[in-house]
Amino acid sequence: MHNSALGDARYALLRSFRRDGTPRDTPIWFAMDGDALVFRTKVGPKTKRLAAHPDIELRACDHRGRVRDGAATVAGRATLLSGAEAERANRILHRRYGWQWNIVPLIKVPGVTNVHQDLGVREKLRRARDRGVWSDSVIVRVEL
Repeated sequence: MHNSALGDARYALLRSFRRDGTPRDTPIWFAMDGDALVFRTKVGPKTKRLAAHPDIELRACDHRGRVRDGAATVAGRATLLSGAEAERANRILHRRYGWQWNIVPLIKVPGVTNVHQDLGVREKLRRARDRGVWSDSVIVRVEL
């Protein structure tokens, strides 16, 4: 199984590539789905990069994106999911991270960019209870 490089890490550093080949690193929460990995991201520049250049790299890291010493790089190919596939992958992620899955992205965590932290209180409360894929988010599957 390819996930041995990620071991028991709760976070992985996702390296995607801009059109000109410039790497962009982002720490992500992820879950294994068989021989693939799944994660959620907000619709935006990253999803455009992944659609245009699906070849990515992953390394185990901490919540701030600091790579573990000696962390191996895992190559993969990203696919943006939709519909039932996205909902299934979201359930896998929710099972792995529990209550944190919908709460942590909505709050301010020192040293972490939480793209949803500026939503209004009512919307944060709605999302905290929402078991589905958020409308401004995409679930990504990475074949390793």
